[in-house]
Amino acid sequence: MTFQRHSIAGLAVLLLAACGGGGDADPTASTSAATAAAVPEDAPSTKAGTSGAAAVAGPAIAPAALEDAVARALTAARAEQVRASYGSLPAPVVEVQRRSADGLWVFGGGYFPIPATAHDTSPVTALFIARHTAQGWEVALEDSERFNELSQAAPDAVMSTPERRLFAERSSQTRRALGTARIQAAVSVGLSMPFQLQGAAWGTAGVHGDSGSSRPYNAIDFWGGDGRVLASRGGIAYKFCTNSRWPYIKVVHDNGWATGYYHTRNQATINNGQSIAEGQFIGMTGVELPCGGSASGNHVHWTLWRADTGAAEAVNNKLIGGWTWFEGSQPYSGYAERNGVRVYANQSGLVNYGHGDTTPPTEPCSGTGCNKYSGSFSGSGGAAFHPGSGGFYYAGGTLRAWLQGAAGTDFDLVLGRYNSSTGQWDKVAASDGPSSDESLSVSAGAGYYRWRINQYSGTGSYTLWTQQ
Repeated sequence: MTFQRHSIAGLAVLLLAACGGGGDADPTASTSAATAAAVPEDAPSTKAGTSGAAAVAGPAIAPAALEDAVARALTAARAEQVRASYGSLPAPVVEVQRRSADGLWVFGGGYFPIPATAHDTSPVTALFIARHTAQGWEVALEDSERFNELSQAAPDAVMSTPERRLFAERSSQTRRALGTARIQAAVSVGLSMPFQLQGAAWGTAGVHGDSGSSRPYNAIDFWGGDGRVLASRGGIAYKFCTNSRWPYIKVVHDNGWATGYYHTRNQATINNGQSIAEGQFIGMTGVELPCGGSASGNHVHWTLWRADTGAAEAVNNKLIGGWTWFEGSQPYSGYAERNGVRVYANQSGLVNYGHGDTTPPTEPCSGTGCNKYSGSFSGSGGAAFHPGSGGFYYAGGTLRAWLQGAAGTDFDLVLGRYNSSTGQWDKVAASDGPSSDESLSVSAGAGYYRWRINQYSGTGSYTLWTQQ
């Protein structure tokens, strides 16, 4: 399916289209949406993608006025950032993703095309929500409190339940994360590097700005390995520059951060507003330029943003993928350090260790809403259910779990949801990396759930912490 794409010059009619981006989905792609397609809980990791709020076509109410209102809001909020990144201020492009049946509500994204002279630059973008009133179109961008308010009031055709929850919670999440950062030697942002967990080593082109020399240095170029670019954490994915075969993908995470993935090709079929899991396949490294610019050598231009303000966040002294990152005096320099080992710019040797250490904290969860379970596996092919095979009822929100297995084992963690139509448990999310430790954070709707631990290889004990 395709999206509308409108320059400031305008088009005659705005028609709604949902979902975008072609390409073959990676066979190991997974999803964290609680509304996932029915997949048996004990099925292999391959699973169908899920979409967010459905797009509903409606009558076009003053399409030119909508386009102009969104473009003015984008320019007012992003002009300084665009000039710093691009060296110029091109006209923004408006992409309508969803419209209510009565045409009074619209949700979408906007971006500023990158000049061809800008090298290794990712696009400046923003989601928007618009409401038509007697005074005309009211437009709010994603980094405003008004956006959060309108997302709660918008009809279901425009905003899904997981999105409402995400936008309602993200501001406080970011504040908590930054508050914790002040007392840590290295700031953990709860993000993995965008490639396979504990797999082949990757290389980096160093720490730099979103457009190379621009400040802050919020970008890292990754290359090598198997070339598969994976989500750094669970969240909700959005696409920009959708007129291209392989658009720009941004993921707004459940912990107050957002990450961008530019230059990727052969992308998975990921719909706008779709909940995705950490480690879910996004695409292959490449030199794609859906929003413009220039690039050389297959890589992913990975960027870090604050979800509550839309501001670029420096990666300096941030713990990402188990490595602490340090910028240099010049862009495309610096290094990543772990246990005394350093990987400098233009070197390979980065192994992804997920959110931080190779093992989770001794007690990753305690207090109200937290539960702790333990067990062990012998033989082979075992499975265990917590809190039991009958599961538990959850009214909706974010479900989290951390699994720590005995050294040398490979135990996998699966969240299942009961399907009353089939009488079976459907898999809604899974963490099935090659190590003894797994974690999940899933936006879940109301229903009955249970945690399943699968014994892939090895024998020994495990501990599971859950939070709801």
